[in-house]
Amino acid sequence: MTKKDYVLTMLENFEKHNDILPEHVQTLLKEVKQDIESVSSDTFFLETNGVVTRSASYQPPDRTNPLFRLSEAYFDLKKVAEANRDTRPELISAVTQYEGLTNESEGYSPE
Repeated sequence: MTKKDYVLTMLENFEKHNDILPEHVQTLLKEVKQDIESVSSDTFFLETNGVVTRSASYQPPDRTNPLFRLSEAYFDLKKVAEANRDTRPELISAVTQYEGLTNESEGYSPE
C-alpha cells in the first residue's frame, strides 16, 4: 500500500462519519481527497515526505500540502471522535491513524 492509498483510506474512514462532522471539516476532507487523487503516488510521497532543503526561515511551510491541510481539521476530528467514542469506535481509530501518520501531539496546539 502506498502512502497515497493509506491516506485516501484514512479519509474514506473519516467520511463514513460525515453525518456527525462539522460542515467545514466535511468540506476540507473532500477538497484534500480531491487534491490527493489528482496526483500520482510518487508525487504525493515527494510532496509529503517532510524533507526540507532550506532552513525554516527560508522555506515557509507549504500550506497546500494535503497533510498540512488535514492538520486544520485535527482538533475538530479529535473532539467529535472523543464525544462519540462509544458509538463510533471506527472514528477514534481513524483519528489514531492520522496521529500516527503525522505525529500529532495532544499537548500541542498551533493556536
